[in-house]
Amino acid sequence: MHGESWIHIYLEPLWETLHVTFFVMVVMMLMEFVELYRMRRKKDSGWIAQMQGRGAGRHGLQLLMAAALGLIPGCVGGFMAVSLYAHRMLSFGAVLTASFTALGDDAFRMLASEPWLTLKVEAILFGMGMLFGWIVDKIGGERWQLGSKACHIELHDADQEGDGHHPHAHKENGATATDRYWPALKDWSFARTLLVVLLLFYMASLLGGVPGHEHGHEAAHGFHLDFENGLFLLLSLTALILVIFSNEHFLQEHLWNHLLKKHFPSIFLWTLGTLYLITLLQHHIDLGAWVSADLSHIGLMLLAAILIGWIPQSGPHYLFIQLYFTSAIPFGVFFANAIVQDGHTSLLLLAESRRRYVLLKSLKSLIALVCGIALLYLM
Repeated sequence: MHGESWIHIYLEPLWETLHVTFFVMVVMMLMEFVELYRMRRKKDSGWIAQMQGRGAGRHGLQLLMAAALGLIPGCVGGFMAVSLYAHRMLSFGAVLTASFTALGDDAFRMLASEPWLTLKVEAILFGMGMLFGWIVDKIGGERWQLGSKACHIELHDADQEGDGHHPHAHKENGATATDRYWPALKDWSFARTLLVVLLLFYMASLLGGVPGHEHGHEAAHGFHLDFENGLFLLLSLTALILVIFSNEHFLQEHLWNHLLKKHFPSIFLWTLGTLYLITLLQHHIDLGAWVSADLSHIGLMLLAAILIGWIPQSGPHYLFIQLYFTSAIPFGVFFANAIVQDGHTSLLLLAESRRRYVLLKSLKSLIALVCGIALLYLM
């Protein structure tokens, strides 16, 4: 086995897993802080409070925000939608909506090749996502929401008490600025040190400082910062400031014991195992040759487009984009794959809840099958 092939099979999935897991942890850190801040101040206004609870207006806001997150090229929007779902800030129907509009890293390739066609496809997916997200929530409701045990916000008695337990406060009333904002002078712990080191490592990888790091684009050589990585870097910097200035209770109970110890291993191991399995299958199975062999059988092509859409990764689906752009397959087959696939979005959902992942992909597959058959007969 050539050295280059060995690196591709064994190292790239590891770097991609670290990237996904670190980003998810960063988003969850920020959500934990914002939600605790809102609860502590007893504020019922703002976009977070508006998304929670029942009511047609709030549900519509959830669906609209989820659809907008999915429209962001790359994986950042989809990851944020699933993270909000894990915090019970979005419904399952909203996650379904986000997965309709999310095309992952393939969105970059499509925009570069056929921008107007991409915008038309996204507009249709936007409308379908809003419609089916609303229907799914009407049918499933709370039954398809993650249970309270899966929710990432955990409250302690200390969180309900005075300002001394606020995430960024370190003393009761009368504290000096040094007491409140410089924990490094008084209670700098091993957990804080490790979190700072991990965040700095992740930020360095975003800037191309870690050899072999790659995420959906060409490998970085030296300094590399596109829009997506720039956004990741900004969020990571915010999380770094949070870790440095937070009090010891918030850091130990919410960041260390809850997020890092409880959720990091599960998300990391499920993501790593899934990506290694996908990489090995792609190494041994030539999807291009398999699909090309069935080009004359439109029914088999449609089924293949739906099945490959289950792969929670950007890349395999680009095959159908290329085939459609070269007029090798009809629009119905291409569109069916676009419905089912969502880049890396469902990868995080798979790590959070295998049942919800299967439910989401099954619903989308049924919709894609009906739409694909209809388009094949109409066009």
